[in-house]
Amino acid sequence: MHDKFSSDELKAKALESVRRAERRARNFYALKLPEASIDFSLRGRCAGQAIVERKGATGLRINLQLLRENLDDYLSQTIPHEVSHLVVNWQARKKRLKPRPHGTEWQVIMRDCFGLEAKRCHSYQTTPARVVPRPFLYVCSCREHLLTSIMHNKIGLSYQALCKACRTPLQFVDRQKT
Repeated sequence: MHDKFSSDELKAKALESVRRAERRARNFYALKLPEASIDFSLRGRCAGQAIVERKGATGLRINLQLLRENLDDYLSQTIPHEVSHLVVNWQARKKRLKPRPHGTEWQVIMRDCFGLEAKRCHSYQTTPARVVPRPFLYVCSCREHLLTSIMHNKIGLSYQALCKACRTPLQFVDRQKT
């Protein structure tokens, strides 16, 4: 873990890595890829997220905690991974295509431009996800379903939930004790 760096120092390192990857992609593909805005608010298990808006603005969301815990790998692998998404989506936007997130185009950029293995997911240790209580028992024609309070409330507001297996409506039975 890189506790020796402050949040500002980590952000500066990430920004430098993003700008370097963008320059590399611009030069490699002769692109006019704009500089991405960078947001460090990403949380949870996702390491990064690339965004290309219709009007051409680009952005990256970075998980500061995963950056801190995996600094070297994050800078050398995750940043180029996310910039590759920017490049693919930037190239596709003029053609009005919607490329697959980790499809052939993205894999080619990872391999040819960045010289990296096109790995779809990181292997960073993340904290276990919070277990969401599912106290509402529903049934369909094929089985029982335990639903969250969010889904239960949605169903109560004229939303009709169907079983994915048998396609029949779910019927409320009881609230389970938690």
